[in-house]
Amino acid sequence: MEEEGLRKILNNLRRYIKQDQRFLLRDLLHTFHPADVASVLSHMNDEEVEYLFGLLEPEVASEVLREMDEDVREHLLGSLGSERLSEVVGRMESDDAADIISKLPEDKAERVLEDMSPQASKEVRELLQHREDTAGRLMAVEVVAVNQDDTVDRAIAAIRKAVDEMGECYYVYVVDDEGRLVGVLPLTKLLVSRSDRKVSEIMKRDVVSVPEDMDQEEVAQLFRRYDLVAVPVVDGDGKLIGRITVDDVMEVVEEETSEDIGRMAGTDETIREEAAWKISWARFPWILTSLLSGFISGSIISTFQGTIGRFLPLAAFIPIITAMGGNIGLQSASITVRGLALGKIDTFEIWKRVLREARVGIMMGVFCGGTVGLVATLWHRNPAFGLVVGVAMWCAILVAAIMGTVVPMIFRKFKVDPAIAAGPFITMSNDITGLAIYLSIATAMLKWLVG
Repeated sequence: MEEEGLRKILNNLRRYIKQDQRFLLRDLLHTFHPADVASVLSHMNDEEVEYLFGLLEPEVASEVLREMDEDVREHLLGSLGSERLSEVVGRMESDDAADIISKLPEDKAERVLEDMSPQASKEVRELLQHREDTAGRLMAVEVVAVNQDDTVDRAIAAIRKAVDEMGECYYVYVVDDEGRLVGVLPLTKLLVSRSDRKVSEIMKRDVVSVPEDMDQEEVAQLFRRYDLVAVPVVDGDGKLIGRITVDDVMEVVEEETSEDIGRMAGTDETIREEAAWKISWARFPWILTSLLSGFISGSIISTFQGTIGRFLPLAAFIPIITAMGGNIGLQSASITVRGLALGKIDTFEIWKRVLREARVGIMMGVFCGGTVGLVATLWHRNPAFGLVVGVAMWCAILVAAIMGTVVPMIFRKFKVDPAIAAGPFITMSNDITGLAIYLSIATAMLKWLVG
């Protein structure tokens, strides 16, 4: 929605709210796509959101609630009564309903579940039994399944019924008499087959499925690898219990990406802006890391103050060397973390990745070190100083490139989220090593510097 158009819509809505034009507002809101309504509500205050949301039909309200920004939805869930919530949530698919109800206080969630239809309540309760961030929690139980002995005609009838209930159907899954998944029916093949043919004759037996306890990141990687639109979920006995669609996976990818970016920056994206103390508490460990880095760097400089005192131009290049090392390290770490998250890098490839980044570090070190060394030589008319700066820069970049690759992979090896290895941690380690390398080389060549 364009900014100018959004501004006009907001002005009109606020004017109609002041005039209490309920019927006009309801009709106007129902002309928009639910995602656009959610976008409009995100620009309004709490009272306006409650007023407008109360005008929506339950079917539309359920879609708007699903599309809302997290902070707007959080306020709305707290303000809506359990009866209205059950009316809205009851129109959602089971996975979306479970996601909404999981965010409610326990007593309110129970009231909403009791007000829902017995079947919908049962489905949501079953989904809430699964651990968060797993396929079982992500899936919807609404699924089109036929028995392997059914005919094509019966399978098509099942699709017609499912479209009325689900609104969409990507695949028809085939099960045996025990409910175990044995195949999948692509819709195109189903439509061109004779109506009296058995499903078992035309189904694909090589079906990609996921266990209910698979991590949602692994599920997302599976969708990407096999270019899937939907995937069936099975229990420990191989029985079909639900399905995950590509729109669910897109939300997972967005969520995981936001979390990784937050962790790499040393912040938590989920913390609300108004919770200043929470923001401070979340950032404090990372600020402390940077503070510790400063103390250690200061200690290193203090250790080599005799060297710096005898040749003061050394101090001018300390910021350049530490900054270059930190930047190269963060670049390597970002590439590695992204590769691990997308499943394109495996921890058993650690030496292969290290060698690759080492080659990159060597080439960048030669270029950057040569350039900075030449500047130092011409600036101070001292070839020995240029050599010290150039070699130190080369070493700092090489070490930074290797550390930016190794540290996230080691974290992953020990089941620690590699995203937290980036940001201040990598910067701190590269600042310290770069400074130590630079001043150690300068000390070793001091007699040529001052001579």
